[in-house]
Formats: sequence, structure tokens, C-alpha cells
Amino acid sequence: MAVEEPLQMRRGRVVRQKTGRPRGRHGMLVLAGQLGVVLLILLCWQLISGRWIDYFLISNPIDVIAKLVEVSGDSEMHHHILITGQELVLGWSLGAACGAVLGWALGAVKIVGEILEPILNAINGIPKVALAPMMLLWFGLGIGSKIAIASMIVFFLVFFNVYSGMRNVPQPLVEVARAMGGSRLYVVRKVVVPSVAVPLFAGLKAGVSFAMIGVIAGEFISADEGLGYYSMTSTQQFDPAGLFAALVIIVAMVVLGSALIGVFEKRALKWQN
Repeated sequence: MAVEEPLQMRRGRVVRQKTGRPRGRHGMLVLAGQLGVVLLILLCWQLISGRWIDYFLISNPIDVIAKLVEVSGDSEMHHHILITGQELVLGWSLGAACGAVLGWALGAVKIVGEILEPILNAINGIPKVALAPMMLLWFGLGIGSKIAIASMIVFFLVFFNVYSGMRNVPQPLVEVARAMGGSRLYVVRKVVVPSVAVPLFAGLKAGVSFAMIGVIAGEFISADEGLGYYSMTSTQQFDPAGLFAALVIIVAMVVLGSALIGVFEKRALKWQN
């Protein structure tokens, strides 16, 4: 639990005294704790592999690391990573852009939002993976169908976040800004955008992992390239080390994508600090 900093009155203002451990030291403790948890999981994994759980089911960390080193110089694996990366980036970008624009538009025009919201809710209730065969039928067996699946998943996630943010814009602040002579553009920049920015970035970050789910699901169903195809092939060949190596790469791609969005989020939300 974070240490609450005591407040002190000074010249009619509330001043927060800087107490507790330095922020840098706290960050190091958090990082050390995270590394400790990861090492503990890897140790337990290594101990139970081949002893309590059959090796061909879970492999072990040492063999997975060796497999990662082996495939790091493999041009075929580079191609699989490139294909999955393209599908992830294009699917996420298309879904995020369309979701943000439509969420903003329906949130701004209240009557249209009230008409279409239940319809979009009903469509969103359909499991997206269940629509994967339809996407394959419409867009073929190439990367187009995987992009479509990923973008469809991200679209609804970002749309509802932005739409909710637009519907929850504090109207008293809007009225105060207008009463003070603020233009429409000023109200949008100073009131609307800050209200929508937080849920927008939350949707964008969560969308990375959901887009990857769509991409891998599409590659599972029908593909001859990509990390999903490589994972399926490793499973069929009883190569657990190859399967877990692909999973590690998939997780690394999701973490990297979320981290990049986090960098932009910190820059865009500086006003919160």
C-alpha cells in the first residue's frame, strides 16, 4: 500500500509534503519483485516438467530458451513473425481508427447513438471467433481475413470506450466553458478530449492483446504462415519447446505493442500529473 503523503496548509493552499521512500527506490523494488515472481514461475515450471507433468505437455524453460536461440537465426521464423506482426498492426490500426471515429460520432449526435447503440450491442454479443469462418469466406485465406478478424474485435472495444467517454462528458464543465466565452473548438480541446482520452487509451492498450487473439485464431483455422500456424505445426509434431517458444514471441509482441501505446499515453495525459 502506498504511503500517504501528509498535507500541510501554507498560505491558504494545501501543500503535499514529500515523504516516504524515494520514487526511484520504489520503482527498483517493484522491478525486483516482478523479476522474482517470473524466476519463481520458471523454477516451478522446470521442477514439475517430467516429474509431475509429462514433458511433451509443457516442455521446460531450458529447452524453450534453447529453442528461442535456435529460431532466432531462422529466416523462416522471421517470416512467421513478420506476417503475424503485419496482421496485428494493420488489424489493430483499422479497428481502432474506425471504432474511435464512430464512437465519437455517435456520442456527439445523441439521437443517432440511442438508435444504433442497442444494435451494436447485439452484434457485439456475437463471439468474434465464431465469425472467423465468415471472415475467411469473405476475405480469403491470406492475411486479409486475419486483419478483418482482428479489426472487428478491436473496433467494438474502442468504440464502446470512446462512446462511453463521450456520453459521460461533464456537462457542467461544458456549460461553464461556454458561459466564459469559449468557442466550440475550445470546449472540445479542454473538456471533451480530456474526458475521452482516458477510456480511449484504455481501449487501445487492451486492443493489442485482443487483436492478437483474433490474428492467432485466424491462423489456427486456416493459414500456411504466421506464429499461429507455427504453433499448430509444433503441436502436431509433438514439439512442446517450439510451441512455447512461439507463445513467448507472441507475448513479447503484445507487451511491446502495449508499451509503445503506454509511451504515447503518458505524453497525451500529462495533464493528469
